[in-house]
Amino acid sequence: MFDGPSFHAYYQSIDRIVRAELDKHSADYLLKVDPQECLDYLVAHAEWVPLEWHEKDMTVEPFSMKVTRRDEWQRDRTYTVDEQKFRLRIPTSGHPQLQEYLKFRPSSQWVSGEPEWKFQGDVLTMEVDATEAAVESILQNVRFWFGGRNKDIENGNAQLRERITPVWEGRRRQLEQQHGAAAAVLQKLNIPIHQAVDSRTKPVEITPRVLRTAVAKPAPKAKVKAEPTLIREDVLKLVDFIDQYARQFEISPRTYAKMDEEELRDLIVGMMNANYPGSTTAETFSKLGKTDIRLRVDEGNALVSECKVWKGSAGYVEALDQLFGYLTWRQNYGVLIIFSRRKEMTAVVDEAKKAARNHASFTPANLAEQGTSRFSTRHRHPQDQRKNVEVFNIFIDLSI
Repeated sequence: MFDGPSFHAYYQSIDRIVRAELDKHSADYLLKVDPQECLDYLVAHAEWVPLEWHEKDMTVEPFSMKVTRRDEWQRDRTYTVDEQKFRLRIPTSGHPQLQEYLKFRPSSQWVSGEPEWKFQGDVLTMEVDATEAAVESILQNVRFWFGGRNKDIENGNAQLRERITPVWEGRRRQLEQQHGAAAAVLQKLNIPIHQAVDSRTKPVEITPRVLRTAVAKPAPKAKVKAEPTLIREDVLKLVDFIDQYARQFEISPRTYAKMDEEELRDLIVGMMNANYPGSTTAETFSKLGKTDIRLRVDEGNALVSECKVWKGSAGYVEALDQLFGYLTWRQNYGVLIIFSRRKEMTAVVDEAKKAARNHASFTPANLAEQGTSRFSTRHRHPQDQRKNVEVFNIFIDLSI
């Protein structure tokens, strides 16, 4: 009588049910999906909808039906009579999972058992004896069995988010740790990342991965070798690569948000060296000082980059000044990689733009948008007011 699933048991097993649902999705999807949107989906997927019925809209249809009865005095004889019945029609709200809803029992049950419910579409249709007592009895059954289910659903739904949140956050944290560990291994291996040819997102073109240099033709009898500078086309490709790689940090922000500037810098240096290996011009990336990244070309430092954690517009100006302090007269480009643990990335980027425009070295009307989280600015060179230096600003969201 009491066998079969119940809503109480279902909600008690919600941890296992949610884990099974998460197992249906790939790790890549679970890392990239918005955590709050995924939580909302899991709650909506797990919750049940109650079945509402409307007694005030109930109708009754009297009818008669032939009933065969056995003669009380002569048991071997039967006879047929017309018996009066009521057909009750009770409209309901409808239910997308009606059969499953009826299979799940309420936590409280009557020993007498549950009637066999019959539906015509969204209308509960029941045939009872043509008596007031029979009508009241069936209504009591409706209120008890459907009301009991709905109460269990209401109580279970109220606790779903609280129950599901730690399950989802635990899975997400586990995946982030695995992703972070894999990223650390990749950094140590120093091997270029494979780009699938059928990838939906077009990979950054980094082949050939040899950074060319434009070296000024030396004057006759020059005693000092001219310092090399990078070609802007190659700088743009390098900035694209840094942007694409650093965005992978956004997939598992909990892992990378714990790192300081130097640790984040080391990951980028390792990946840049793996994808732009040394060539005949001795191009390599090195970590000099606490946070700066330099590309060594031959005997010169052709490109300087700074990794900073966002600490407001004042910190951004300080990073810009620090970048300018590393430049030589021949260097025309710089890169700022800003990691923000603060939410509202749009506001962070807007603050940085305002600070860049207000910087004393900024040349008017020389801020170029390169995406929602990237822009470039032109400034007067700190060592020559008639020269310009272009700064590429890349912002990475590590907010949790």
